[in-house]
Amino acid sequence: MQGQQIPLTPPPPGLALASASSPWKTIWSMLGIVILLYIISQFVTAIFFGIWLGSGTLTMFSSICLVPLLLVYMFTRRPKLTHVLVATPNPQGQRQHQISGNRILTTIQPTRFQHHLVRDSPPLEMPRTMTLWGVFFLTVTISVLCFLPLAFSDSIWVILLALFVAIPAWLFGFSLPVHAWWAFSTRHLQLMTTRREGEMMLIAGMLSTIPAIIINSLIFPEIVLGDALETIDPGSIGELLLLAVSAPVGEELSKAALVLALHRIIDSPRRGFQVGFSVGLGFALLENLQYILGSLLGGEAMAFSYGLTTVVRGIGSIPGHAFWTALSGTAIGWHLSRKRGVGLNTAKTEVSNWMIFDSSSGQIMRHQENVSLMQVKIRNWLYKPFDRVWKLPMSPLLGIALAISGHSFWNGSFWLVAKLTEDSDIVVQIVVSLIWMVVLVLGLWFIARQILASVMHLPAR
Repeated sequence: MQGQQIPLTPPPPGLALASASSPWKTIWSMLGIVILLYIISQFVTAIFFGIWLGSGTLTMFSSICLVPLLLVYMFTRRPKLTHVLVATPNPQGQRQHQISGNRILTTIQPTRFQHHLVRDSPPLEMPRTMTLWGVFFLTVTISVLCFLPLAFSDSIWVILLALFVAIPAWLFGFSLPVHAWWAFSTRHLQLMTTRREGEMMLIAGMLSTIPAIIINSLIFPEIVLGDALETIDPGSIGELLLLAVSAPVGEELSKAALVLALHRIIDSPRRGFQVGFSVGLGFALLENLQYILGSLLGGEAMAFSYGLTTVVRGIGSIPGHAFWTALSGTAIGWHLSRKRGVGLNTAKTEVSNWMIFDSSSGQIMRHQENVSLMQVKIRNWLYKPFDRVWKLPMSPLLGIALAISGHSFWNGSFWLVAKLTEDSDIVVQIVVSLIWMVVLVLGLWFIARQILASVMHLPAR
């Protein structure tokens, strides 16, 4: 053994690292995290209810159950480090290098040795958007066909088939549309993003559901309203206030707060849009989990409730959450850029010099996939000259106000339509509700098209 143990040093700027391509890895990772955070959110809410009700038993029991879940979460989200060993040929070097403990690196010729610890965070990779949408609609179609016999038969085999299909229908139904929108936005924005950064954005959105749940289920109905209104039953003014005031204000403020918590990775207005969009998707991911689960409890009408809920939320509610919060994120991005100086990145420190390779062939791939013909057509469709695009908000207060307004109109208009048709025949109620749903989705998509055209003119660094 020659020489002494060589200490770790910071990695040089030009160091390039390789990582096997794994587009689906982030999806499976987030699927486990969202289920864990959903359970955590329920126990956190129970703790606050226990405090409000003066129930020490509920508070203590929920706290005890919460601790191991938090430990599991912290363990799964611990930073992953890569130990990089670099031996460079050097006539004045050595052939043996002591690394640490009893480990020795031996080289054929004299080398100069360095080793570094680098955070393992390769570029964010996502499956193609059309692949995700294809799997989603295939899942919904197969699931609806398997649930449909429940409307005509109570045979044990029909029930067993529905139970067998229910779990994959739930998992794919609530998660795939979120990831499809995430994959689309990632490619559209053309911003280099590490996997860890992308996951942080989505997880921040999931965490924002915790204060939102507390506001909607405890603070607003119990503390703010108190005895002012007797009920929040369907069709009541209490329900309207909960849908059009509490939910939009509480949820958008919670999401904006988590966007601001990610200020270290917001280096431009366009990055602010990306963070806001992803935080909105993270919120929708956890919220969607509960809505799709509820749709599977429709009994004989399970095929209808599951199919309608998954599709409407996939093309309406989910992008709604994303685009409203993206307005807040854009404004926060402008605010942070003005404080630091537009184009000045003072916060990002992670190494992003990674190369992706195909694990089956070993061939090095580009950091970003080649743009397909379909993606080119989409980008051309979304493009508008600078003088024809909408001006996105530059003030955080205006951005959050717009997000709250859009969210409030979406929720409140559904209540109003239901109220206006409550004395009509059930068929009329359903038809009118479906028509208004189509109008809202088309309106959201029109606004989204304008926003996506505008965001490409925002500063990216």
